[in-house]
Amino acid sequence: MPKSTESDISDKKKKVQSESKPFVMAVDDDAAVLRVIKTFLEQNDYLVKTALSGEEAFAMLIEETPAVLILDVLMPGASGFDICRLIKRDVRLKNVPVIFLTSKSEPKDFKAGHDLGAVIYMTKPFKVQKLLHVVQMLHPVAG
Repeated sequence: MPKSTESDISDKKKKVQSESKPFVMAVDDDAAVLRVIKTFLEQNDYLVKTALSGEEAFAMLIEETPAVLILDVLMPGASGFDICRLIKRDVRLKNVPVIFLTSKSEPKDFKAGHDLGAVIYMTKPFKVQKLLHVVQMLHPVAG
């Protein structure tokens, strides 16, 4: 039987650590917003993957199910509303909590988001600490 090297053990530890962190997916066509979300949530023990479009998010959602999904509404191509509508019809994804994080702030937008099944509808500009609290409420970090 081959002996495990120190490098193998280190790689296995990293994999277990990343697998034990809740996976959050953030989708926004603004790369700067995604960097802020990713950096802040990762500093607070979440594993964050990002997508710059609805289409990219769909491809990722086929492969992995996030613990929480953060969606912008206004994006070229598939909107956040489109993504939410599709995942709520998918048996594997329908229970994933959705947070809308968007500049659309009319009462009809809030209603549309909640009618589609979003748990929280937040508007931009946003405070990262508030977003973290919402994510923690929906899926606390173990440990």
